[in-house]
Amino acid sequence: MAAGGRGIDIRFNERALDELLHGPDGPVGRQMARYGEIVTQGAKRRAPVSPRGSGGRPSGYLRSKIGWQMGRDALGLYVDIASPARTPQGEPYGLFMEVGTRPHVIRPKKPGGWLRWVGSDGKVRFARKVNHPGTSPQPHLRPALDDIRRA
Repeated sequence: MAAGGRGIDIRFNERALDELLHGPDGPVGRQMARYGEIVTQGAKRRAPVSPRGSGGRPSGYLRSKIGWQMGRDALGLYVDIASPARTPQGEPYGLFMEVGTRPHVIRPKKPGGWLRWVGSDGKVRFARKVNHPGTSPQPHLRPALDDIRRA
């Protein structure tokens, strides 16, 4: 009770408070967007780029697909940084570049079809099956998370 017997009545506008703390336009949302952009740009800087492209994709394909999106779940706001880039077979290209791949066999999509690629000597090659030796990891997303610490 305040002096003179008067009570204090505090009322929160819960909707406005929720929007302030959990909405994309509030200070938390703006900071999350800033972090999303920092990590996205860091991942794009680090993403491997094949000078000739790969699998029929243009040079810089993976880099061009990296982006961020804000969402909200039961815990609050979150930012997803991802790349929807796919291999010609529909596999997650960004994940394969991030963590590498084991040796594997590549076959054409259509039975009896041919695989086609450009060799390191610039000549077009054809095969019905390729024993791929696998790829070394080329982390670009995980190191970009460290950019937030420097921001």
